[in-house]
Amino acid sequence: MPSDSALMEASLAALGDRYDGMATELFDRLIADHPHYTPVFLNPEAARERMTSETLEAMLGLAAAEPWVDLAVTNFIDLHHNYADFTAPDYAAWLALVIATMARRAGSDWPEGASAAWQRQADALTAKVATVTRNREVPVRP
Repeated sequence: MPSDSALMEASLAALGDRYDGMATELFDRLIADHPHYTPVFLNPEAARERMTSETLEAMLGLAAAEPWVDLAVTNFIDLHHNYADFTAPDYAAWLALVIATMARRAGSDWPEGASAAWQRQADALTAKVATVTRNREVPVRP
C-alpha cells in the first residue's frame, strides 16, 4: 500500500490543471459557509492563494515527517490570531473543504485512498493546531 505522502503526491498530479481557480473556489465557499469571516480578510485576493498553497504544503510536509511543520503550524496560528480567534474546528472545516474540492475537481482521476490519506494528515494537523498555545502578544484585530 502506498504511503500517505505518495498518495497525496499522486492526487496532486491527477488534479493537474484542474487546480487552476481552486483557491478562489475554496475561499468563496469558505466565506459563503462562514460569512462572519468576511471582514477578517482585508485582501481576499492575496489570502486565498496563499492559504490554499500553505495548507497543501503543511499537509504534505506532515505526511513526509518534515521537521518544519510544527513551527509552521505555530506561525499559522499566530498569524491567524491577528485576524480572529480561529479554533481547531475552524481549521478542520477548512481542511475538509480543501480535500473534498480537490477530489471533486479530479473526478475519476482521483487515486483510490487519496482522500483518506489527505484526511489522516488533516486530522493530525488539526490535532497540532489544538495544542498550540495562543501567543497573547499577538493582538486580535478589532
